Amino acid sequence: MRKLLLHRVIFLLIITIEYSFAVSSQLVNTGKVDGAISDLRYKSGKIYIATERGKVEILDFKTLKKIKVISYPKFEDFRGELQLPKVFSVDISPDEKKIVAVIQTTRGGREVYLFEDGKLQKIIDRRKHLQITRLRFVDNNLILFGLGGDELVLYDIEKDKIIYREPVGMSFFSDMEVNDEKSMVAIADESGDTKIADVKTGKVIKVIQEMNKDKAFDVDFRNKRVMTGGRDKKAVYYNLKTDHYTTFPADDFMVFSVALSPSGNRGAYLYNDKFDVRIVDTEEGKILTTLSGHKATPSNMRFVDENQLIIGCDDGKLYIWRIEP
Repeated sequence: MRKLLLHRVIFLLIITIEYSFAVSSQLVNTGKVDGAISDLRYKSGKIYIATERGKVEILDFKTLKKIKVISYPKFEDFRGELQLPKVFSVDISPDEKKIVAVIQTTRGGREVYLFEDGKLQKIIDRRKHLQITRLRFVDNNLILFGLGGDELVLYDIEKDKIIYREPVGMSFFSDMEVNDEKSMVAIADESGDTKIADVKTGKVIKVIQEMNKDKAFDVDFRNKRVMTGGRDKKAVYYNLKTDHYTTFPADDFMVFSVALSPSGNRGAYLYNDKFDVRIVDTEEGKILTTLSGHKATPSNMRFVDENQLIIGCDDGKLYIWRIEP
């Protein structure tokens, strides 16, 4: 009897410790786009979503109503049949006048399109043989490309010129994110290492070794803090200012997506095969809350501010969550 009572006390103590720092969460809104979500950006009250069915859909953040849909040209597959292209990545210029996207095209190629003043223009042709996976604006004229061969390319739109092409590793590229100041970029790849490179030169200035022990799928980079998720079933947080590491294990599931709040004090990561997302205090390593109810893999996440998170899933569903302080 005493042993049973002791076990119950220990169990309750563990539960109390684990959830004493929990905060509440609320699902504010849900929406739907046409196709699996491959990239997601937020700017000035609008969500920009790249889909695997040849579109970039622009939604109002508060209502999730569609403001605009940009459709991209179909391509011929190996049988000569026309197919909708996957839009791998999308981004918006700082002045919000330009939208760029990299799309799938013939013979496994990639092309980049610029949308400006209501017109769609191809700026990178597949014959340039740039296997672009991710793209991010550096300023209103410069775009940074992340290539499948673990390279960075800085491209000048006005001059139609590549400023540099620099290798950052020897593995297959997974993801990259530019910091809010547009001065540095974090790159994740199959090695599990995370590289920090200077945007102006493309040169690697820091290697965070083995953030993940295996392939990293996703990376976020905000306020000199980095978070990655990988095949080793964990998310890892690293503070560049203090060299502080925090590891967050998943429940026997690969971490395909992560996100950091603007301060970097909160993180989000895919937690299990039920598609739950955990919200954590990155510095303290504490679990704050768990977001449940997603029906497919949350493949893209983005914090709008410290308390609001956008989650995009492989079934095209979009979720807006509020995490109360």
